Amino acid sequence: MPRRRPGSSLTAARELYLEVTKDRSARPLVVASWQRSMEYQVKSSRIEAPYLENPNLDSPLARAALPIVNRLHEQLADDPVSTMITDRDGVVLSRKLSHEGLTTRLNRVQLAPGHVFAERYVGTNGIGTALASGRPVMIAGSQHYVEELRDFHCAAVPILHPVRRTLLGAFNLTTLRQGSAGMLMALARSVAGQIEGEIAAISSRRERALFQDYMDACSSARPGPVLALNREVVMMNEQFRSIVTGPDHYALLDHAREIAADARFEGTRSIALPSGRVAELRVSRSRREDSDAGAVFRVRIIGRPQPGPVPSAGLGRSSLGLVGSSPQWLRAVAETEAAFVAGSWLHLVGEVGTGKRTLVHAVHRAHSGERRLEMVEAPPSESPHATEHWLREVRDLRARPSTVVVLRDVHLLSDRLRRQLTGLLAHPEGTAAGQLIMTSQPSMVTTDDALHHLCGVSVEVPPLRHRYGDIEHLVRFFLLKYRPTGENSCSPDALAMLERCPWPENVRQLESVIRGLARRPLAGTIHVDDLPPECRVSSHKVLTAIEALERDAILRGLMDRNSNVQRTAQDLGISRATMYRKMRRYGIVPSSLT
Repeated sequence: MPRRRPGSSLTAARELYLEVTKDRSARPLVVASWQRSMEYQVKSSRIEAPYLENPNLDSPLARAALPIVNRLHEQLADDPVSTMITDRDGVVLSRKLSHEGLTTRLNRVQLAPGHVFAERYVGTNGIGTALASGRPVMIAGSQHYVEELRDFHCAAVPILHPVRRTLLGAFNLTTLRQGSAGMLMALARSVAGQIEGEIAAISSRRERALFQDYMDACSSARPGPVLALNREVVMMNEQFRSIVTGPDHYALLDHAREIAADARFEGTRSIALPSGRVAELRVSRSRREDSDAGAVFRVRIIGRPQPGPVPSAGLGRSSLGLVGSSPQWLRAVAETEAAFVAGSWLHLVGEVGTGKRTLVHAVHRAHSGERRLEMVEAPPSESPHATEHWLREVRDLRARPSTVVVLRDVHLLSDRLRRQLTGLLAHPEGTAAGQLIMTSQPSMVTTDDALHHLCGVSVEVPPLRHRYGDIEHLVRFFLLKYRPTGENSCSPDALAMLERCPWPENVRQLESVIRGLARRPLAGTIHVDDLPPECRVSSHKVLTAIEALERDAILRGLMDRNSNVQRTAQDLGISRATMYRKMRRYGIVPSSLT
């Protein structure tokens, strides 16, 4: 594969790709990576690796890998070899080297901590290609897609979770020497294996710690219902199993998993359950050796189950005409309405697609009087001119007593802009009488955030996966909206599948699914076979467009092959191990497809 002088980047890349495909010695893995690089429209003439400040060094991968890499660094001494650890997105978490000349060369091509070396940004390279293919790779010299990388030889090995077998990141060795590729790859495989072994040991210690804290909670004087969980294990005592049943059981587990995933949360939280009861959770973290092992929940159930709504063909609606009758949703609607009527500053917190904007429009229609609603998006850039113009717009709108100002997606604002906005709102010029509403996503803003505290009322809009009783109402509403003749309905099996979906994009995603079904020439009733592939997975992850295409291809292949994993993997040109890894990643369960 000959070198090319810098010229037309895409043209040169295409010419090289054609030469690679004609070379019988070219590995299919490299050819496929070059093809992906061109699809991403990566520029082969220069490096454009994004930079992220403060990469997360507190992850299980980093904690397990760094001591091992440090020991290897001491053994390599002055050899011109660099060792790197990256996360699953290709962000370089750590880089170790002892040769000054290599330091300069690597910095020049941005192969340094914080930079992202995924294929979509840098094209074919050891780190990105290992992560994209899920296989150990050796990318040497001119096999690199970007010209500036073609002096390097890189051996990279994916690092998988020892239990779940999900992708955690990669270990990479980079050198300028054209030595034995086999020896370099053998060393990379060995180190990656040691890291996976250490992750397994850490997981074992975490599970033992969580079990000990769970047993302590169960053996206390008045234990009551107790639940303990982390990503790998769930433990519950007999009181919990007998008191929390049916939809309440699944709702409480979903909430508990989300709370346990936030290592900072410890205290008390109340959860509205589908039955109308309230679960009061006292949450304590299980920590050993500065490592979070999970959470232990002492549960108290308050109230009695409320009679369920009488089944009807109508739409469950709140007092504002919003579709939905689950306790969590009705409480969010009521709290938002009360804050709006009182003129309080309001912070609406909810995942993407939960209906925050719909809720704001509904309360404004019902109680606006003569007040005008102004939606303000985050500024398009962080340039001084753009931020100054944006802050001026917010200040001018807030100065109008007859205006309700909605600042959308404040979690997208930088720390600097958040401080500026906080100062503007906390110390307004003159008398500002306009009402303020802010919206954000729940995991993006910490509870001690100064901007958050400016609002007198904070309301959490529940995700669709916690609104179990509302799926049927929403399906009917959207079918009527996109098929006004009312000629479509959902079979019980199809509705049950829709109710089991995690809906990572919430109501917005459900509406998109029903809209797509309504546009198809379906005969009356919608059956399970009519539902799109995204309704057959259990993953809560929001996918990129490319990931969604890959997920759908796997699902269609499995359905065509009667859930035969090996034959589907052969059809798609991937190994069975890769197939299982991707199925776990996308939440695909073959038995649910037949």
